[in-house]
Amino acid sequence: MITVRDIARILDRFAPSALAESWDNVGLLVGDPAQAVETVLVALDCTPGALAQAADAGASLLVTHHPLIFSPFKRVMEDGGTATLARALIRQDCNLIAVHTNLDSAPAGLNTHVAGLLGLRDTRPLIPSAARPLLKLVVYVPEAHADAVRAALAGAGAGQIGNYSECTFSARGVGTFRPEEGTTPFVGTRGQLERVEETRLETVVPKARLGGAIAAMLAAHPYEEVAYDVLPLENAWPGAGLGRVGTLAEPTTAGAFLEHAGTVLRTARLSLAGPADRPVRTVALCTGSGGDFLEAAIGVGADLYLTGEVKHHHALLARQRGFPIIDAGHYPTERPAADLLADVLRRDCPDLRVLVAAERDPWG
Repeated sequence: MITVRDIARILDRFAPSALAESWDNVGLLVGDPAQAVETVLVALDCTPGALAQAADAGASLLVTHHPLIFSPFKRVMEDGGTATLARALIRQDCNLIAVHTNLDSAPAGLNTHVAGLLGLRDTRPLIPSAARPLLKLVVYVPEAHADAVRAALAGAGAGQIGNYSECTFSARGVGTFRPEEGTTPFVGTRGQLERVEETRLETVVPKARLGGAIAAMLAAHPYEEVAYDVLPLENAWPGAGLGRVGTLAEPTTAGAFLEHAGTVLRTARLSLAGPADRPVRTVALCTGSGGDFLEAAIGVGADLYLTGEVKHHHALLARQRGFPIIDAGHYPTERPAADLLADVLRRDCPDLRVLVAAERDPWG
């Protein structure tokens, strides 16, 4: 049986909530963590149309990129907006999980996905994650139980470095301890100094997952009292950050890349400010509303910047600087999130029925 909690954990491993912006609201927003799930509908937004599709499909979980709830409710009443949709979710017995800016910043998340669709290679974050939420967890375990503890830590989300999972390091040594009165030692005799062949097992863990990782480790460890260390790290999250910068296999022009982006993102509603004939090889992008990162795109040496919403003053600045910027629309640049999240769930939950909602750009 797969529960809402199980799916939330799978999504958090792929797009850790620790990467979400401070103003965001991600994770399980409406529902029961213990409820069983057989069918999931994935959508960009929680809308009346998405809820109707979830009901028709018998889906008990809706996974969206955009959170339904940003601000606290003072009243949950029919208002034709957010509260109405929240009431509909509850009446429909449908849970809601949002995976928003954590998906934007995840190493293999939305920006990386869209960069790949556009043909960008050797990508890196445009705005590297400033947060340093990683810790090192070190535990000492009998050699025969090291693999079980290692697996438990991986299952709790520890050991993720970029696109690599289950990353650990181990070294052999000798542990000593003397069981005192009132103990029930796994090995050894009360009152006698014991020497045991042990493995020092260490891994990295996001701060937000530390409690779960320690609980899983303790459950898999055979000792009555477990020796472990938690150490702060100064590392930035590898590969995490908003936007992406990458290179094209062949150079092109800003005007030609505009046409290419329209085909890939399946939209004709694109706008270009700046020179259409500028040669382009390095492209910066940020899905959704990323106009404020124009200066960052120029600063990293990109030849062009593509995002989903460009304000008037950003377009003026791009023209003045002779730097092409493309407004590809919020919906077209973020709609691929639904397919990406669906692929993650299908890969990690092969017995789960995963559907993608039919949605339309609100701009037509």
